[in-house]
Amino acid sequence: MYYPYFRGKQYDLLALRALIEAKRLSKKVQPIIEPVKNSPTFMKFLDVVHQADHPLFVIQNPQAGAFLTETGLATLQKIPHRKAMILEQPLETVENPSELLIVHQAAPALVSDWQKVNQKILVPNEFRVLQKVQGECILMEDVFTRLPRTQFYQELPDEVFSRTHQTFAQRGFVGFSDFSIDSKIYYEHGYPATVLSLHLVYFEADILRIHHFLSSEDLPSQKEKFLVMMEEVCTWAERLCGDQLTLGLSLLIDNAQWGKFPGMGVMRKAAVMHHMELMSRYLEEGKE
Repeated sequence: MYYPYFRGKQYDLLALRALIEAKRLSKKVQPIIEPVKNSPTFMKFLDVVHQADHPLFVIQNPQAGAFLTETGLATLQKIPHRKAMILEQPLETVENPSELLIVHQAAPALVSDWQKVNQKILVPNEFRVLQKVQGECILMEDVFTRLPRTQFYQELPDEVFSRTHQTFAQRGFVGFSDFSIDSKIYYEHGYPATVLSLHLVYFEADILRIHHFLSSEDLPSQKEKFLVMMEEVCTWAERLCGDQLTLGLSLLIDNAQWGKFPGMGVMRKAAVMHHMELMSRYLEEGKE
C-alpha cells in the first residue's frame, strides 16, 4: 500500500518508533529503511518493530553509511525482518533476490529479464523503466520540494504535496512510495539555520498538501523563533489534522506551551510523525 522510504536517520527512526509504540501507525504503512548508522537507536527501533509485528523492509545493500563493510553487510543479513535489495546489476546475475527489489538506476533494470520475477518492485516514475519492468510495481516519487535556502519557501508557503494516494491503483501499481518530508538526495549533516521551518502536510478534499511554516529571521534566539512560529501552527491545527491532534503535532504544541525550544531534531521527528499518522488515518478510512 504505502511504502515510505527512509535513510535510517536517528530522528526518522524515533518518529516511526513512537508511532508504533502508540499504535498510531497503520500496518498499511510499511516503511523501507536504508540503514546508514549501526547505532543503538537503529537496533532499538528494529526490536520495537519486531515486538509489534509491524511490516517493514530493511535494505540489505545500502548505498552509504556504516554498513558498507563485510561485517556490516553480514549484520544486516541477520536482522529478522523482510529484506529489500537495490538493483545494481542485471537481475539474472543476482543469486538471492530479496522480497522487495528497488530500482534506483535505470541501467540495470533495462538490461534485466523481468518475466519470472515474483517480488514486488519499487520503481521510479521514469517512462523507460515503467515500460520495461514487469510484475507488482510500487511507484516511487520524490514529491518534497527541497530548496537551497529555507527563506525561499516564503515564495510558495503552501503547495500540493501528492495525489498519488488517489491514483496509484488506477495507474496499475500495487502501492506508492515517497521520501516523506525529505528528498531522494542523501545528505548526512544539517547546518545551522537563521530561519526555522516546519513542513507539515494536511489533507484538503483528499489531496495531500504541505504548508511550510517559517520563523522570523529577526528574533534573537531559536527559542523565540520557535515560539512565535508555533503561534501560527496552532491557528492551523484543525486544518492540519481535524479534531484529533496527531501525536507529532501534540509534541510540538506541548513544547510551545512549556516555553521550550525542542531542537531541530525533535522538530523533524514531529513533522515525520505527523505525516505518517495522517497517512495511516487516510488508509484506515479506506479512501484510497
